[in-house]
Amino acid sequence: MRLKRFFGYPLVVALPLLIATLLTLFEPAPVPRLREIVFDTYQRWHTKPWDPDSPVRIVAIDEKSLAEVGQFPWPRDIIAKLTQKLADAGAAAIAFDVLFGEPDQTSPGLLVNKLPTSEERQALEKAMSSSTESYDTIFAQTLDHAPVVLGLLGNDVGTPVSIKTGLAFAGDNPVDFVPSFPAAIMPIAPLFDAAKGVGAINWRPDGDSVIRKVPTFISVDNKLAPSLALEAVRVAMGASTIIVRSSNASGQTALGSESGVNAVKVGDIIIDTDSNGEIRLVSRKSNPGSWISASAVLNGSFSPDDVKGRIVFVGAVAIGLRDQRTTPVELTIPGVEVHAQIVEQILAGANLVRPDWMRGVEAFLIVALGGMLAWILRRTRGMPLISTVAGLSIPIMIASWSWILFVRESVLFDAVMPSAGILGIFLAAMIYHYQEAEHRRAEVRSMFGRFVTPAVVERLVEAPDRIVLGGEIRELTIMFSDVRNFTVIAENQTPQGVVSLIRRIHTPATEAVLRHSGTIDKFIGDGMMAFWNAPLDMPNHAMLACRAALDIAEMARNFQDPPIQIGIGLHTGEACVGNLGSEQRLEYSALGDAVNIAARAEPLTKIYGVEIIVTEETSRAAAGLPFLEVDRAMVRGRHGVIGLYVLHTGQADEDFARLQTVQKDVLALYRKGDFAEALELLSRNEASYGERYRQLFSYYKNHFNNLIAHPKPDWQGVNQL
Repeated sequence: MRLKRFFGYPLVVALPLLIATLLTLFEPAPVPRLREIVFDTYQRWHTKPWDPDSPVRIVAIDEKSLAEVGQFPWPRDIIAKLTQKLADAGAAAIAFDVLFGEPDQTSPGLLVNKLPTSEERQALEKAMSSSTESYDTIFAQTLDHAPVVLGLLGNDVGTPVSIKTGLAFAGDNPVDFVPSFPAAIMPIAPLFDAAKGVGAINWRPDGDSVIRKVPTFISVDNKLAPSLALEAVRVAMGASTIIVRSSNASGQTALGSESGVNAVKVGDIIIDTDSNGEIRLVSRKSNPGSWISASAVLNGSFSPDDVKGRIVFVGAVAIGLRDQRTTPVELTIPGVEVHAQIVEQILAGANLVRPDWMRGVEAFLIVALGGMLAWILRRTRGMPLISTVAGLSIPIMIASWSWILFVRESVLFDAVMPSAGILGIFLAAMIYHYQEAEHRRAEVRSMFGRFVTPAVVERLVEAPDRIVLGGEIRELTIMFSDVRNFTVIAENQTPQGVVSLIRRIHTPATEAVLRHSGTIDKFIGDGMMAFWNAPLDMPNHAMLACRAALDIAEMARNFQDPPIQIGIGLHTGEACVGNLGSEQRLEYSALGDAVNIAARAEPLTKIYGVEIIVTEETSRAAAGLPFLEVDRAMVRGRHGVIGLYVLHTGQADEDFARLQTVQKDVLALYRKGDFAEALELLSRNEASYGERYRQLFSYYKNHFNNLIAHPKPDWQGVNQL
């Protein structure tokens, strides 16, 4: 059995550890999605605002421009005018997030060709051929002396790609790693020839359509083409060549695989990429403050200082043009804004990186921290608070590391799988320990459920080391109760009737004890023993015991068929409580002088003619309840003096207060030995005792007469009972 338990726990905690490690290393579909949700949240929490000094601006084809110029696409003579004004203002690079893959159909010559053949068309063609250039020619002439980058689109259909960028490779050919397309939609030849650069405008949205990464290159029919953003940076810097460093270049690897892109260099700028040559977007919210309306450029109302020396992207921001994208921080953002933000982070060196070797680190942490947690949880299985703190603090620590690395180092460390693995180990260990505890509880209940109360069983379950002979010394309030004259009552009952009667008496009495958090020790025929403050600590145990006694007394007064009277004795003192008995049979019980005093107090209720007798110790511990002192006595079998009090079972009103005063004066004379005066004072105040204390009054009257008739020379105010 021990061997089974020893191997059972390691196997239980090893399963979630193994699952989490494998998920981290092999990354099935749900894992990256969960991780990206966390990284998106980081970006939303730590989004940086737009910098007005940013070296990037957007010339926005917005609603205002559409209203003034007309629907888009615009004739290319207007695009040429826009380009010229930006070039004249000193733009370092002008990048068009627009495809010019077909001739401008609005050029006058093309429009004339669409007219029906007629003499008028021939005349119009003759007149226009000598005086009007096509809009594409006008735009190409403008491109000849402007730093313009045009867009191309990797596509399933199109033409072979052509680029205007010099490329140099260090290491493996990056064509094998970057996003690949069979063809491309290219700018028409006149525009391509005149432009200073051409870059891909392709996106790589994730499965949820969120753009988190932007490629630096795409491959079209095994030929590299730079992105629009990268090409814009190259043109602005006046660089002729882009250098791509891949695995196996001077010992570089893809950090987790044997091949992949490591970095891209443009001029003096080095851009770290992932193995697919992609840059993770450092998202910010779109800010129209970075936009210049195209209409303002065309009518000359813009400030040239907003353009001078900056990289300018021209693109659609009007919602009706449907160039809207989703980023980690915004549901809708103009696509041109994504290009601009990528250039901003390239120039600022603000890369957000997740090295490929990070998966190995995360898997190692799962194994190391998970194994440590499993050991801690096994050692602290009896201390749920420590186990819970240990189980929850490690995921919190992992999440904190992840957040700190993101904020301070711009490194993406996945807290999802390590935290999930740790929590899985924690839950598995807790379930195992719970089942183990339940098995232990079942064993203890099987052993002791027949002998002790449920509260005692639970105490033993939580502390099985207490299942030994002996016990502990602690203060208890002990109750003994007994039905008066039960023998006489039983004479008129059948044996079955006696059993039924005892059950009818003990059931509500037991309920009263348990309702007030007491422990039933035993039933002694028609009597009962119970105690408080064990096995559970109860600071107000005397008060609880007194209230239980009051409930039992009330039950007895209302009991019918047959009517009964119950005497109850209570005492508070130290006793030995625990598992007492023999090796063959244990019983959770209490022993000691305090138990004997409580047992002696109960029969005194019959002598004094009251329902509940408590000792002086109990009356002090339950201060606040109505008590009436009745005597100081030495009971049979003990030499010590006991102060005896009645627990008043009625309302503590003015009559009871008057009785307490009379009783105090009577007892004072009684203890001094002035029995005649005590008797005379008692007789004068007979009415104060009323019907409730009629028997107590009679006892005092007879007792005082007896002391007068048989004086005691050694009288010390203590009654011998």
